[in-house]
Amino acid sequence: MMDKANEAVEMLDKINAFVSSFRLFAPTIEEYANQVEADKTIEAGNSFRGILYEIGKLLETFKKLIKEGLCWFPKLMRWKTSKGEVAPVFIEKSNGYSYSVYGYMNVETREYYSKETIQWQVNAGNRTGTVERMDVNVEAMARDLQEILRIGEEQKRLWDVYNK
Repeated sequence: MMDKANEAVEMLDKINAFVSSFRLFAPTIEEYANQVEADKTIEAGNSFRGILYEIGKLLETFKKLIKEGLCWFPKLMRWKTSKGEVAPVFIEKSNGYSYSVYGYMNVETREYYSKETIQWQVNAGNRTGTVERMDVNVEAMARDLQEILRIGEEQKRLWDVYNK
């Protein structure tokens, strides 16, 4: 029992470290989400100078190619809509220096929806996977784990008393 508890504590520490690493990108992720919600083109860098801005570096890290010229970032940010959880599909311009929302795709079913049918539902209140939500989930897991460990210790103590 204690081995499993220790493994769980270790795993929780790893998850917390992962969430903490995302905090560094929180302003950039927020910028990405705001641009998507406003249906604005994301300027990821300067193609003349050959440099990517911070948002461009983030997008390169998370990019999933759908087909030539179309990509999406399903692990970066999602939105809950009437069609399920969706992530935007982008037209990639200037070799990754600029992205425009083309439409949306359901993260689970991979069903595609036109921008016109979904865009009005893509707003800050419908975001999922934000750093703040991850923090809340990690805190809840930590509280649950502490309670499990407390109950486990109490059961062990009672068992020891019973066997004497």
